[in-house]
Amino acid sequence: MSADLVLRGGRVVDGTGAPERLADVAITRERVTEVGRYTGSAKREIDVSGAVVAPGFIDVHTHYDAQLHWEPTATPSCWHGVTTVLCGNCGFTLTPARSEDTAWLADMLSRVEGMSPAALRDGLGWDGGSFGDYWKRLEGRLGVNAASYVGHSAVRRFVMGDDASVRRARAGEIEAMCDLVRRSLREGALGFSSSQLEIHVAHDGREVPSNHASAEEVLALAAVVGEIEGGSLEFIPRSFVEGYSAEDRRLMLDMARVSRSPLELNLVTPLPADPEGWRKSLEFAHAAHAEGLSIHPMFAANQQAAYFALDSTFLFDELPCWRAILTLPLAERFSRLRDPVVRAELDRDLCHARAFRPYWPITYVEAVRDVAHADWVGRSVADLAAERGVEPLDCFLDLSLEEDLATTFVLRAPMTRDGRALRASMVVDPLLSAGSSDGGAHLLSLVGVDYTTRMITDWVPETISLETAIHRMTGEPASRHGLSGRGTLAAGSFADVVVFDPKRLRVGATRVAHDFPAGSSRLVIDAEGYVMTLVNGAPLLEGGVHTGALPGHFLRGAGARPA
Repeated sequence: MSADLVLRGGRVVDGTGAPERLADVAITRERVTEVGRYTGSAKREIDVSGAVVAPGFIDVHTHYDAQLHWEPTATPSCWHGVTTVLCGNCGFTLTPARSEDTAWLADMLSRVEGMSPAALRDGLGWDGGSFGDYWKRLEGRLGVNAASYVGHSAVRRFVMGDDASVRRARAGEIEAMCDLVRRSLREGALGFSSSQLEIHVAHDGREVPSNHASAEEVLALAAVVGEIEGGSLEFIPRSFVEGYSAEDRRLMLDMARVSRSPLELNLVTPLPADPEGWRKSLEFAHAAHAEGLSIHPMFAANQQAAYFALDSTFLFDELPCWRAILTLPLAERFSRLRDPVVRAELDRDLCHARAFRPYWPITYVEAVRDVAHADWVGRSVADLAAERGVEPLDCFLDLSLEEDLATTFVLRAPMTRDGRALRASMVVDPLLSAGSSDGGAHLLSLVGVDYTTRMITDWVPETISLETAIHRMTGEPASRHGLSGRGTLAAGSFADVVVFDPKRLRVGATRVAHDFPAGSSRLVIDAEGYVMTLVNGAPLLEGGVHTGALPGHFLRGAGARPA
């Protein structure tokens, strides 16, 4: 039998952690048919000598739920070898939804996940329905594979209406939510996600619906996932900065117990507000593992940086005065930010915010929007303030106001030797999940999709082997999330494949793309060295360029599969 495609003579790293080997990979239709020496014929053969051939990377924490409607390849993630994206994290999904709630959910998502409201209005076209209804619309229109949790805030809004943002649920309402999660699992949801961060404030100024849920409600919904084999949970507890409070620890342990499923947690990283919080989080995960529970915080293989402008940022939401001002309509925001009294209040807020002290004065970086002041690029606020003879806060606000609050700044902690050693310890920790991209979210604030490329370029071979790095982004997340037939290269597996030249592999520039609906912009980060990316056996990218193919599938979770 002739194969459709054969990749000849590559360095095959199969996603299991096994040593690499020289081999051919034969593909017919959507599946790998042989890994070894292929002697048959093929419709197309490609010599990939010297290149690494691996399973496509699986990004476990994205918010591409909306973007996939107008941009089916999930850029820039696919540029970095990603063939499967897990959506619906943090409890924020646009489904299930009543028709009268779709605009509210989109506006909430816009606020908490940093998306353009205009892009969502123009590009989404979602009139409401069930979880299954939402994803059916994308069948045949996906470039990458996508799977999704069902989100707590959407479920709560569906059952409780506007009260979801005000109060705890009653017993009958919790039962109705359980039925809705159960239905979503039958329709293909990967599992259930929720979050309870106080900084998650919706567009209407109220905390998001999931923040108002009791522990009893969260556990009841997690228990529904326990009714199936192979589901998973994702959760961000209220106290993640401090390494989880005793109350949150009890809740998460109980979630893992009643669900009988892996529980993905937020990013573990040193934060100025509690420099030891990451260590306490890690110790908690290991203690849970010793009890037989599967709890997995994420780690970042890349250096974290936050870009922001005062016309759209969420980064100051934990500071009451800043949040009050930055959620005002733009015209009123301009006026208030010029007021010396308001500036004094903002200064007091900032002085009490431990989280910002290591980053202040903020550095201005190359403009990611069409900002005219080239002489500002690469200079700190302190430097510019001294030049102008004003205080740093006044300078910071003046720079923003001069460009209608579109001036872009960056918060970035320098990478020290101790910081790299700490990050290396996380890279090798088997309980942690490789993640941190937040792909599809915070479009003018964060761009973390380079973590897949960085996992190889920054940590191989000094910290981990190439085989381990690949496994941590392929076979490991596929197994953890019940993605049957994904994450490894073997006869019978789905042919999600990435081919890259390890000598040329590198992360490119962070830049702006003006390519979203309603003319909205986003940050993207380029990649070099990726030769080809295949999804379900079809070339999606060749030389980093989209072929036009849309071979992706919506990957239904275990609850949708026959027993």
